[in-house]
Amino acid sequence: MGALEFSSRSQAADRGECKMTEAEVLRMHVDLFNGALKSRAWDQLAAIYSDDYMLVRPDGSVLSKEEVLKDLRVGGLEFKNIEIADTKVRIHGDTAILTAVSRTVTSRQAEATTSHFRLVAVYAAEQGRPRLVHFQSVLLPN
Repeated sequence: MGALEFSSRSQAADRGECKMTEAEVLRMHVDLFNGALKSRAWDQLAAIYSDDYMLVRPDGSVLSKEEVLKDLRVGGLEFKNIEIADTKVRIHGDTAILTAVSRTVTSRQAEATTSHFRLVAVYAAEQGRPRLVHFQSVLLPN
């Protein structure tokens, strides 16, 4: 092992970072992230989002962590169902990129909406666990 490689590993360990696995990223996204959205577990969701989390919606609008949480809490957006398919996870060091196709049923002020989209979710190892740093989606035809 070279000195640079050892130094990088030591620095990562000092920062409390972890090596992510495909299974861990899938569990984080499907069980914890989607689960928190469906159960409206805002504190759990806040812990999953990185402090500099960014959401890019299909219309191109961008929301920060605080803006997303406010929209969920105050704006009344509810996730009734979330299905994902065609899931792929690529790990690059302390970063994981998850791509998938999703179908969701959401409700805002009792008006249900069904969406079909391709998503990219980027997780980075922070504080010893994967945290969601970026989520972007593009609508697909129903």
